[in-house]
Amino acid sequence: MSRIIPLLLSAALLTTAAPAMASKSLKSADDVITTLNKGQSVNVTIDLSACTPQEGTPASKTRGGLHINAYRLIDTGTLSFSDEHFTVANDNTPIQQFMRYQVLPDNTVRFTTFMFNLPSLQQRGNTLSYLCKLDQDIRFFKQ
Repeated sequence: MSRIIPLLLSAALLTTAAPAMASKSLKSADDVITTLNKGQSVNVTIDLSACTPQEGTPASKTRGGLHINAYRLIDTGTLSFSDEHFTVANDNTPIQQFMRYQVLPDNTVRFTTFMFNLPSLQQRGNTLSYLCKLDQDIRFFKQ
């Protein structure tokens, strides 16, 4: 009997904790905007190999993700958010990279990245831009 109680308690804790840790996939721009406007947490994953490179942008096999910390919604229905970080380029020089995400009302997402040399902040190379399909190439999750 003494072994059954801890097992039952463990099972009860798992059943109550699992929904709290579960994430819900957001399938449209409207779902993402509604979730953010309610103050709820949203995470993003992107697979650039599935996105369409825009003019002058090479194909990429890069994948990644982030948590949306701040966002901007304009009257056209476009949702914008960004991320930035310091990193090291292939030639081992430090750079700063800025990434902009624009979620459009037609459920496409324009991803643009800018890289700058340090410490001058002069742009390094061309701006890279990809067009991604929401819920295919780029996914949003309510936490």
